[in-house]
Amino acid sequence: MDEDLLIKFLTNACSADELGQVDAWISADKANAEWLFEIERIWSYHDELHYSDRRQIKKAWHRFITVQKRKKNAGKKSLSLPTLLKYSAAAIIVILLAFNIYRTYDDHRRPTPLNTVVVPKGERASVILSDGTKVILNSESRLIYPAEFKSKTRQVTLLGEGYFEVAHDNSKPFTVKSEIVHVTVLGTKFNFRAYSNEKAIVTLAEGCIEVGSNTDENKLILHPNEQVTYSKSEGWMLTRHVNVAITKYWIEGESAYLNQSLGEICQDLQRRFDVTIKITDRQLAADKFSCRFTKSDSIIDIMNLLRETRRLDYSIIGNRITIKPVMPMNTK
Repeated sequence: MDEDLLIKFLTNACSADELGQVDAWISADKANAEWLFEIERIWSYHDELHYSDRRQIKKAWHRFITVQKRKKNAGKKSLSLPTLLKYSAAAIIVILLAFNIYRTYDDHRRPTPLNTVVVPKGERASVILSDGTKVILNSESRLIYPAEFKSKTRQVTLLGEGYFEVAHDNSKPFTVKSEIVHVTVLGTKFNFRAYSNEKAIVTLAEGCIEVGSNTDENKLILHPNEQVTYSKSEGWMLTRHVNVAITKYWIEGESAYLNQSLGEICQDLQRRFDVTIKITDRQLAADKFSCRFTKSDSIIDIMNLLRETRRLDYSIIGNRITIKPVMPMNTK
């Protein structure tokens, strides 16, 4: 068979007339049919990479050689030059196919390139992963993810805060890893806060997720409107009936805090406005506040709102803010 015609046949590019030529060539000699069958078998491995390992290629090659030996043992004591050339061409095609499978298989096993998204202070960003998963990243966050999910799992690494809308895939669990905890899902929506040297906070909006620490086998299953916090010093704390909307205000550039320490609030404000905030009093830093700031509020607006609580005062020099407690008035 002409090599160009063979390639067209293997790639399903033959015209009706060319298919007729192939049929006639097969009908002319049973050995031709066997030869083409082995070539088709090897070619099929090109499309089924999960079977295309070295053992499969070796088996295919041995089957091919066996067919050639049967031809020789069938009474053909000598081979004409055209026949030799035909066999040589077939051998070359098999070798090229095997090389192509090796190369593709090695490419398949080679580590997938990793992408990194870094969000600076005062900014937010969003990214859509190769599986369709959408991730919104808060200020001072870093997401590391593969250009393509080729393995049996989908794994990314987060340092900071992100809201995940994971594309559903029962066959490929999606895992978000951080410094101290990881989250595994099949497809759902959740907020994951995992800044360095801070407690990790996972809040579930929809579906079901599994949360575990990186240092032990303890795992929790979260359901919608549940939140879990974890730190090495305090361990796990589960809260039910959480207002998920509050944990998502940052996506629109707003902030909401419910009974949170001033120190935690100021950590967020530093990221949002790219400023440095110093609280001079340890007790004041631990005091709890509940407040909400809109997208249009400046850092001065927010400081003034906090000052209206009459529990603190502040001063600003450049991008450095100092917060101090309000001293009680002398009533003498």
